[in-house]
This record gives sequence, structure tokens and C-alpha cells, in this order.
Amino acid sequence: MEFQRKAQRVWKETLPPLFQRQVANSYQRCAWMMGSVSPDESVVGDWENVARYLGAVAAAIDEDPDCAKQKAPSDFPGIGHLPEAIHYEELADLTHPDAVERLRVEAAAVARFCRFNSSAAPNEMQLACLQGLAAGEKHSDIAYRLGYSERHFQRVLADLWEQFGVENTVEGVAFAVAQGWVTVPTSTP
Repeated sequence: MEFQRKAQRVWKETLPPLFQRQVANSYQRCAWMMGSVSPDESVVGDWENVARYLGAVAAAIDEDPDCAKQKAPSDFPGIGHLPEAIHYEELADLTHPDAVERLRVEAAAVARFCRFNSSAAPNEMQLACLQGLAAGEKHSDIAYRLGYSERHFQRVLADLWEQFGVENTVEGVAFAVAQGWVTVPTSTP
């Protein structure tokens, strides 16, 4: 929390109070939402640390009288201009490289958990693509069967892998199977 108070003094030099108020509101909502979810045991410590970080940033902004008195509009219009200079060197003086790296790793773990536990199931066309891949069909055959060019099919897959937070077809199909969206056909001897 003490770090956030010091960082707030640096941000205050360049970011308008209304923008900071909007950031605080957003971070408070995020921290509250994270507090209302019970994540998987594998990420619970990272989850709590990221939620604490978001809450500490919001609390530091709330302690600033200029920011606290701002009433942020509900549509979050943005800052309206780019700050002339943000004093990153001053922020850097406040941070320890190990702490920054730890927060980066924890935030990445939380993001991965959220992506892998997303309730956004693939649509019918995406499921057809995934089922074809799970069955071992060639990309060109799946694209032809669905009436797509191979290039369009590749874009569909790229979008799916991004949505799932995976790197490639093997990971994507494994994820879809794990979610129960598709099945891998069993071969008969």
C-alpha cells in the first residue's frame, strides 16, 4: 500500500484527477469481482495477490483528495488527452525488479486461468472446425466441407486459439476436448 501511495504522487503529476478516479473505479470493480470468485487451487495465491494489487491502487487514488472528489461518468470516456510526460523514472525508483516480475507472473497466471475457464463456448461453425481437427481431418478438407477457403479457415483457427489462450492446433483441440465441446473418435482394431 505504501508503494501505491508513492506511485500515486508520481501519477498525479501528469494524469488528470478524473482519469485517476475512473481507474480507481475500474480497479475497485475488478478487485470486488475477483473477491467474489473462488478460483482453482492452482491459481488462488496469484489471484489474491492481483486482487490485492488492484485494491491497493484504487485505495491510494481514493486517499488523494483531488481524485476522491471526482465523480466519474458511467461511460468512462478516457482522459481526453495524452499526458505530456509520465515520470517513469520516478516510478522505477520506487519499484524493485523482483516485485515487478512477481506481479507480472501472477497477473499472467490469473489471465491464463480466466481464459481457460471462460464460459464462452465456440459457435456451431467453430465446433465443426474443432470436431474435424479432433477427428484428424486435414485443414483443406475441413475448409472445403464447410465452404471456406483454406485462408479463411486459418483465420478462424487463429481467432479460436486466441480466444482459448493457446498457441497451436494440438493445444486448441486438447482444450476443446477437456471442455467437453468435442470428442476424439476412438479407433477400432
